[in-house]
Amino acid sequence: MDQQRMTLSNVATPFGCCNYFDSCADEIFSLTYRGALGLLDWLGWNVVKECYRSVEFITFRRPEQSNGQDTAGYQSDPCAEPNSWEMGTRKLTVEDFGRITRAGPTREIVKPEFYCKTRPRYRLDGSRVMSEQEWDLLFTMDQMLDDMRKLIITGNSATPGQFDGLEQWMGTAHGGALNGKVVDWNGNDMSGGAGITFNGAPVSATADLITVLQAVFRQVMQQRSWNPSFSGAPVRLGDMILVLPTFARDCLLDLYTCWSVCSGSNYSTEVLQTYEARNFRNSLISAENPANLYGHGYITLDGVTIPILAHDWELINGPSRFDMYLLTGQVGGRRIWEGEMLDASAALSNLEGVAGGTPLGGYFTLDGGRVLGLRDTSNECYKIKLWQHPRLFCLAPWMQIRFEDVACHSAISPLSPDPSETSFYPDTSFNPAEC
Repeated sequence: MDQQRMTLSNVATPFGCCNYFDSCADEIFSLTYRGALGLLDWLGWNVVKECYRSVEFITFRRPEQSNGQDTAGYQSDPCAEPNSWEMGTRKLTVEDFGRITRAGPTREIVKPEFYCKTRPRYRLDGSRVMSEQEWDLLFTMDQMLDDMRKLIITGNSATPGQFDGLEQWMGTAHGGALNGKVVDWNGNDMSGGAGITFNGAPVSATADLITVLQAVFRQVMQQRSWNPSFSGAPVRLGDMILVLPTFARDCLLDLYTCWSVCSGSNYSTEVLQTYEARNFRNSLISAENPANLYGHGYITLDGVTIPILAHDWELINGPSRFDMYLLTGQVGGRRIWEGEMLDASAALSNLEGVAGGTPLGGYFTLDGGRVLGLRDTSNECYKIKLWQHPRLFCLAPWMQIRFEDVACHSAISPLSPDPSETSFYPDTSFNPAEC
């Protein structure tokens, strides 16, 4: 089979004769939103080799039934046979992985390394870039991370190449007691309103978001106390987190401040302007406060401190709507959420073993086997390609809470780091940098 002919890319580069970046500039500075991995880091990503994961749950145990009724647990006849019991089970299974992949531009292998002798080459943080391959690898990997930031929210394994994200794990497919807890806020602001439901059941129109969040949180803690594997385990800082967009975090902390210090039941912007309320609000986001674990603030429910982790990908639903998750990631020493990646290092080693130990041209792995790479070459051209095979697994979907379609009206429009969301991005038109 003939190899497809590569076409040389004109995507900008600080190498060769492109001369795109100013040689006299102090450094190249990125306005793209890289930063910490945030929610990706919190979920954790283990390297695995198994396709099929299954956990069996005992969902109930009850008295033996007779004509649809519980049989008695007592008897008057000493010679009578005692009644028995029955139980129900459900299975939670996960199979296969997503396939996240991107390729860098097609570049020339043989080209001038410098535009001129004084031409500097820098990383995005100002340190030196050592090669054009490294430059392209950095951007390719960053784009894959952006793809992951979106898919951990909206991913759906029914779409080939995707894996189930939080929206799917919060669905009803697991069945009965395993299902996550979903509050549909029906487009109301945080003070509450008509049409709000919890797992389909109506919620009082007078209940604000913090009150409902606390009630659902208490239900999670109640169910934990029933489970011998989880009862008694303390909630350590970071075991439970609130995930929502940055602009909504500010609305939430305002409401939480008033919920905590305002007299009466009504939200009051006047009280928020008082010295006491402003001090309380500032304490929630103070960098010196250890409860502010991720730098986005925190709230406390029934003595449990819950840090906020802002995530601005796929949670902004219009200029004033958002989704929010209260996630339980760990109970005691037991992980509840697990991110998994297929082991590319093992796969490549096995393939080389079949080939008699001969290294396979162009393939390599990164990040402890989490990424498979390929330097694809054709004549004097090359292209770097990367692949990941991720999935999420949740041991206890019933410990997870989703609030959807909540309104938050801020003074200015929300800001998203996703260029695809052009209504939230600083730029509304995009001109790719080309040589």
